[in-house]
Amino acid sequence: MALGALLGALAGCGGGSSDTPPPSTLAAPANFSVNFAYLEYFQWSATPGATRYELHADPDGSGPLGEVKLSDYNDTSRTGFQYQSYDAQTFTGNVAGTDVLSLTARLNTTYRLRACDANGCGDFTAPRSLDVVNSISHEFPSGRTALHPSTPFKLSKDGLTLAFAIPRADADSAAYVFGRASSTQPWQQQAVLRTGRAYFADRIALSADGATLAVQAREPASSASDDTQNVVYIYQRNGSDWLQQGALAAPSAPSTCPQPCRATGLDLALSAEGNLLATSLMFATPAGVGFTSIGAVATYARTGAIWSPQALLETGGKSAELMALSSDGKTLAVNQGAFYRDAQQTQTTPLALVFTQQDNGTWSQQARIPVGIVYVVDIAAGSYSTMKLSSDGNTLAVLARNAPGNQPPELDVLATDLSCGPMVGGMYMALFARNGTTWQRQAAISRGYSTSWALASDGNGLFYGNSVFSRSNGAWACP
Repeated sequence: MALGALLGALAGCGGGSSDTPPPSTLAAPANFSVNFAYLEYFQWSATPGATRYELHADPDGSGPLGEVKLSDYNDTSRTGFQYQSYDAQTFTGNVAGTDVLSLTARLNTTYRLRACDANGCGDFTAPRSLDVVNSISHEFPSGRTALHPSTPFKLSKDGLTLAFAIPRADADSAAYVFGRASSTQPWQQQAVLRTGRAYFADRIALSADGATLAVQAREPASSASDDTQNVVYIYQRNGSDWLQQGALAAPSAPSTCPQPCRATGLDLALSAEGNLLATSLMFATPAGVGFTSIGAVATYARTGAIWSPQALLETGGKSAELMALSSDGKTLAVNQGAFYRDAQQTQTTPLALVFTQQDNGTWSQQARIPVGIVYVVDIAAGSYSTMKLSSDGNTLAVLARNAPGNQPPELDVLATDLSCGPMVGGMYMALFARNGTTWQRQAAISRGYSTSWALASDGNGLFYGNSVFSRSNGAWACP
């Protein structure tokens, strides 16, 4: 079991759950939680009189391994438990320097915290663990769906397969796949996937059935050049083994992009059974060669075990940051433009384009939907839009921006348009529904900018602003 690396930050001084606490009157830290930010980070309320805190870890929860104390942070090795005061009442912390091979144990570990002073340490908190599943998805009556904005972690529909990629600045980048027999069982590592020549980005896609994984990468275009090319690696599960099934290069640049013109991959999506892949792209000329930028989505289809290019859908915009794909792979939504906040303060008319696939595999544009898409790329702000399609492709949700007077009138969402309360923070959730081939906005709900929201797979539920909104007979009800 790869636990030596897991807890390379562990001290050997013990401190398990059976130890008798040293004399101290300090209470257990209040509001101790293990939260999700790539892996775990910790938060708790300050304990009056405490001068330091100790974190203890049990790497297999209720399993046979004992609990151990994590070493305090070491500036020289940059490993151990480090924490800081977030404000006068709150502390946050994390474990630094743990080797990546310990990821299995980190997914299954339970933690306890205690406050200490000159007399020793007080009571432990109750055990807490990293709840990855509920950190990255939301459970609706129709099933579990991913939270947005997208995280590097991807989960199968049944919650039993978990995948993510850890990028490195060399060819040692890897994608990791974990599985478990049931929701009550611990995670077990199934695969570490490396190509030996590619820098993996953290953009990946996992099919709903958990059997197909797509990983976006950059790799050398040739051995004689420093130039790189965008490649999507496809892996297929066979039993408990994962095998590379394809390496899909980006399509040739549109003729309107002068050479040299290179594709940068921005996002990935797989259909539910993994037979269709969509990747959003930006084709652009290098700096110093003028500047041309073209947004597009490339689709690939699988027949048996063979992947083939299917279509290149140009958006008419400069980039294609946002994308959503229906479960059957027949409906695709992508942004054409956005309100960009960068050094040039550039703005283009924000539209969500909807494409549909015909039975013969060809695609056509079905709709141009005005919606206040924003994509912030400067360091002064961090809000940006995300979008999601229901499984059948008939409902589209977009986290959008409202900017009255600074955009075309059709993008304005006024107070009279809003359901469930006033505009909050200039951001809202736009909900569109398809009837035949016509798309109309059904509702606009504002809870401000949200770092986690989800659309139910059947399109009849929305988790947004820590509230659940439901739809019945085409009308959205407020909680």
